[in-house]
Amino acid sequence: MGEIFSSRRRIFLLIFHTEVDILPYMEEKPVTNSAGRKVLARLARLGPFLPATLTVTHSRCGNPRCRCVREGPIHETALLTWKEEGKTHTLHVPCELRQEVAHWIGEWRRLKKLIEAMAAAQRQFLQTRKQSTRKSSRPS
Repeated sequence: MGEIFSSRRRIFLLIFHTEVDILPYMEEKPVTNSAGRKVLARLARLGPFLPATLTVTHSRCGNPRCRCVREGPIHETALLTWKEEGKTHTLHVPCELRQEVAHWIGEWRRLKKLIEAMAAAQRQFLQTRKQSTRKSSRPS
């Protein structure tokens, strides 16, 4: 199909070289209730996120001269795993990035919860609007 990439104020849709300006839609007041506006405000505060799992394992390194072969402590390794097109991928995470990667994964979990909360708020908004429309259309 095409590719979508964004700049600060526009999303460029590379299908037939069409440029779609989303700024007017973003500046409009969102059509939602107060719960939805609260969720949108929380979404705006999210940081970088990463849909993956971080696991810390302990294993022997395989070096015959290493201390872990005989009696020393086994090495600690942090691994990031994720699925792509049904295939599991694994990536080593250096010690200095473990905390930050764990934070990104936490942000992903918060994002998933916020998506569910926004969906619930929008369903409630539609139900409330439907009920108020029925009340106003009744003959007096």
